[in-house]
Amino acid sequence: MVHAIWRNYPEIETALYDVKKIIHDELAISSPSVSNKIREYVDAPGKYTRAGLCLMFAKLNYKKLPKEILYVAAGIEMLHLATLIHDDVIDEADNRRGIQGLHKTHSNRIAIYAGDYLLAYSGRLFKKAHKLFEGDSIDDWAMERILDGEISQLQNQFEPSISIYQYLRQIRGKTAILFALATYSGTAHPEVSRFKRRQAFYIGLEIGMAFQLTDDLIDYKIDQTASGKPQLQDVQNGIYTAPLILAMQENDFNHSLLFSRGHLWSENQLDDLVMELNKFEVFDKTEGFVKAYLNKALSKMDKFSKRKEMNDIKELLSVVMKRNF
Repeated sequence: MVHAIWRNYPEIETALYDVKKIIHDELAISSPSVSNKIREYVDAPGKYTRAGLCLMFAKLNYKKLPKEILYVAAGIEMLHLATLIHDDVIDEADNRRGIQGLHKTHSNRIAIYAGDYLLAYSGRLFKKAHKLFEGDSIDDWAMERILDGEISQLQNQFEPSISIYQYLRQIRGKTAILFALATYSGTAHPEVSRFKRRQAFYIGLEIGMAFQLTDDLIDYKIDQTASGKPQLQDVQNGIYTAPLILAMQENDFNHSLLFSRGHLWSENQLDDLVMELNKFEVFDKTEGFVKAYLNKALSKMDKFSKRKEMNDIKELLSVVMKRNF
């Protein structure tokens, strides 16, 4: 199944079914149980936002989507899934996309190697579209930046002195680069200049920043049944995101509400922390960052293309980000 957000875009919806088929057909893990688990992730109710954006940007230049672009979209999704599996090991998360994590059904070590396999697998899928890029593919560079962002996040775990500037740099690599890779790769076309494709890259970067900051808000405001992951999971794992970092920078923030590694939080302690954050209006401030990044993205999109398909992309973003433009 493909997520319901794509029903208004039937050509993209059909293409995403093809993307999933490519992922299943090309997967080559010898362990049946690990292979089946990865297939379960692939078929779980994820939105495939990054792959869909890649295809929507491709529609700006292609009347019919070439199969190479489908391989690119598949590679993007496998790169994303690799980071999710690695994240869940580090975060000790039980579930992802409504299913039990691979590290829970198997082991941490198997999950790490499975994530590593998916990194290599994504590269193999990207190479299927190499002729579209004429030596200008950035998937290897993007993979480096994503993993560098993951390292930064791990090093900043339980770090109360992290600044909002450091955090924004961290998520630029950890999350936003993958969106930028999607929009950039989607513009791979013989008649699209490298300059134009770089413009698409920065559109994706702004979208990715807004997406991650929205996810930060979701962690505090939406329960597990709606978000697919436990509420306030990040702070319990020592991953300090924008709302908390903004509060920690206030002189009268009560740092005693934070705990060191290994502490098991009670519901009352989590409630106390949220009450403390509300004192500093950090959720509104984070929302301000989201709007700023989205406005930058929309401004760049208006300059990039006046075609109807660009309005479709804006409409999709309003649904995914739950905002009116």
